Amino acid sequence: DGVELDYVYQERRPKEVPIYIGATGMKMMELSGEIADGVVLNYLVSPEYNKRAMEHLEIGASKAGRSIDEIDRPQLVVCSLAEDRKEALDGARLMVTQYLGQQPHIMKASGVPEELLDEIGQVLTWPATHEQVEAASKLVPDEIVQMICAAGTPDEVREKVAQYIKDGCTCPILYPLGPDVRLMIDTFSGWSP
Repeated sequence: DGVELDYVYQERRPKEVPIYIGATGMKMMELSGEIADGVVLNYLVSPEYNKRAMEHLEIGASKAGRSIDEIDRPQLVVCSLAEDRKEALDGARLMVTQYLGQQPHIMKASGVPEELLDEIGQVLTWPATHEQVEAASKLVPDEIVQMICAAGTPDEVREKVAQYIKDGCTCPILYPLGPDVRLMIDTFSGWSP
């Protein structure tokens, strides 16, 4: 009738395996709210995106007669921090640039201006070379880097991670970028929003 696994030294019984959906689009958020135990929120999105995603997750959850609080919402949060703000922003800029070129639909969902996406698209080919990404990175303003990841001084990065939590993330998974991973560990050691 189904797949049966042979468990050595374990009781044979059905397992409760939680189902998580990696969703970005709002229809997928609604479906996740309706049928999933959790939704893996995308990375390199803005907290504003999270707010819209939570609205659609709630729509789906209400269809199933449950609360959004019953749905786990982990999220990978790209973090680049340094005592020197410019160094931290530059530490994330190449990754942000490549993502802007390769995933414009996700960037549009976060409110990145279409003109910037078009400009970057004119510089990057597929697959993009490192030189192209470096050239295109000069087009990416600091505001865009800070909009879609946690980049800056330790205080700024903690504040941004707290914003992701406030806007729906239940468990931030910190993705370290930048020159000093030890600083990131120290920044979040013992921290709570």
